Amino acid sequence: EEAIELAINQIKDYYKYGFDNENIIPFHAYDIKNKYKLGLCGWGRGLGWFAIGVIDSWRELPENNKYKKEIEEIVVTFSKSILKLQLNNGAWGWTVTRKETRIDSSTTATLAYFLTYASIIKDIEKECKLACDKAIKYLMSVTRRDGTIDFSQGDTKDIGVYSMLFDKLPFTQGFALRAIVKASKEVNKSEIEYSI
Repeated sequence: EEAIELAINQIKDYYKYGFDNENIIPFHAYDIKNKYKLGLCGWGRGLGWFAIGVIDSWRELPENNKYKKEIEEIVVTFSKSILKLQLNNGAWGWTVTRKETRIDSSTTATLAYFLTYASIIKDIEKECKLACDKAIKYLMSVTRRDGTIDFSQGDTKDIGVYSMLFDKLPFTQGFALRAIVKASKEVNKSEIEYSI
């Protein structure tokens, strides 16, 4: 119970203090003492980190847990925000608020993973599945002949210090596979099959 309380409080505090309140997207970090928002608002992989944490926490909470509905509301609101930022080709940029920034496969893979599970929620099921499908198709389009997904942003060195290297990244590979496996179990086989 203590671990659950800690995890839920961290999600709620980050959502309260680390997000742009109007657009419902996170800053890179926030100062826990002074509540200053830090780093870039809309850093793609930062959205991915939050997406992983909130969706996996929501999934692990039992239906009768007192926080289940509250975390589900965050999942729904966050889903709607990221859906608005998805590019026509199915990807997200390394800075999701600027369409002209370079596309980041790691952002796309983590948000695809998030959307596969967010689609369990009936109110957002259809749009999440469509967005996930577009994201997976994008990831397939940038997969090398050896199966490696290309164009992932390199390691971030510090808050506000972002890599301009876009290459292969095992992290991307893992979340893309997790998204594809989950999506392929959900999809009607007459509509599409993902090849993994």
